Amino acid sequence: MGGRSRLLFLTALGALALGGCTPAEAPKPGPVAPGPVTPTAPTGPAEPAGNQSYARDMSAADKAACTSGGGTVQRRGMLGMEMCVYAYADAGRQCTDSAQCEGKCVGSAGSVAPDKAATGQCQADDRLFGCYAEIKGGKSAYAICVD
Repeated sequence: MGGRSRLLFLTALGALALGGCTPAEAPKPGPVAPGPVTPTAPTGPAEPAGNQSYARDMSAADKAACTSGGGTVQRRGMLGMEMCVYAYADAGRQCTDSAQCEGKCVGSAGSVAPDKAATGQCQADDRLFGCYAEIKGGKSAYAICVD
């Protein structure tokens, strides 16, 4: 009988634990003050939490500021978002450390072992996406994939 009591106790405990997973009832809206209703223009999708915006297109003002500052508007990343991209003057130059570049010294991720000597190329622009290994001190410091 001891095993049966234990099983019954565990079943009841599980039911209580699952009871906490039921959604709470939504609060009911209060009374609305009378008055004229002013229609509003749609604002687009709601902003995600964390001050992040997933708008795929830049505003006309941001595009103008980008191009007037020497950048180009390009679609990058998995979401294909428009971004202001600034090219580096030393893009593609051979390097053995990021200190030799305006951006990072990068090599192909996975092609260089961390304990072996490595060379890379200075990154092309300030928006580095994809998989790469940063070269520091003539060796692969780490590999990462960014998108």
